[in-house]
Amino acid sequence: MPTAATLVACRPDSLGLAVIAASRVPLLLLDDRLAVVTASRSFVASFGGDVSRMIGLPLAALGSGEWSGDQLQQRLADVIATGEPIAGHEIDLRQRGRLSLDAEAVDDVMDGERFLLLSLTDLGPIRAQMKAEQDRIDERDVLFRELQHRIANSLQIISSVLMQSARRTGSEETRGQLEAAHHRILSVAAVQNHLAATRTGDVRLRPYLTTLCRGIAASMIHDPARVALDVMVDDSVADADDAMSLGMIATELVINALKYAFPDHRPGKIALSYESGADGWTLLVADDGVGMRADAPLVPTGLGTTIVDALARKLKARVLIGFGAPGMRVSIDG
Repeated sequence: MPTAATLVACRPDSLGLAVIAASRVPLLLLDDRLAVVTASRSFVASFGGDVSRMIGLPLAALGSGEWSGDQLQQRLADVIATGEPIAGHEIDLRQRGRLSLDAEAVDDVMDGERFLLLSLTDLGPIRAQMKAEQDRIDERDVLFRELQHRIANSLQIISSVLMQSARRTGSEETRGQLEAAHHRILSVAAVQNHLAATRTGDVRLRPYLTTLCRGIAASMIHDPARVALDVMVDDSVADADDAMSLGMIATELVINALKYAFPDHRPGKIALSYESGADGWTLLVADDGVGMRADAPLVPTGLGTTIVDALARKLKARVLIGFGAPGMRVSIDG
């Protein structure tokens, strides 16, 4: 289907001029001397003037001289000379603000004369709309981060209540369950806190897992000189959902090591690491404790193990259990 430019080139005195006149986009047709051949009604409505009085005038004479800038004149002359179009050239016109200009050379196939078709877009309303949209996005972002803060604060209050209940109970089993619930909730609260501090919706894993392990150590390691918890995490980031799953897995594995690796006040060390690369990622928790008895089942049972297995499946990862000399290693490979 012929374009407007093709129609102008073939019949510049009839259908092509009618197409330009009817255009909703402000159009201006110039000859090879940058004199006006015709203008669209939308151009006249936007920039003023009378088409019949414009015809034959140099572009520089239109309006109050706002089209006479040397840079604009030179750019348009280059299009006439080379045939290379201009796309999205921004100009400032007095009393009109910022405009985007497209210019294309159009050759008359009958006599070889070259015309120049200009189309103009007022950037003011577009940028005002973009700013209004950005303001709405920023407002939603502030509200979202405030919501994350409130969720995190609520979770921390719940975890504190659980810890207080754990300290008051006389049952070791109940105390252990309440402490585990306390740490699980804290792992979720930590994600909420990190989300509240970011605009991207992603969580940087190093500060997240480090903060998580520091909280576990503070409540479960009563003698840091006896048991150490080291954290080594690369610069990876993860979306909130994956970060929460990784945090829950790390919580379960570290708590399990603290509960079972060092009986009878045995000293030792737990190391948590996370690294990712082109081939995938690995979350590893290793200890140098007593390890697992040879007659014990290879796959432990219990709520913590169930949580780890379920979250690993969610991450499409494998759970690998290894036996150190001494100690245990549990890695989640995704």
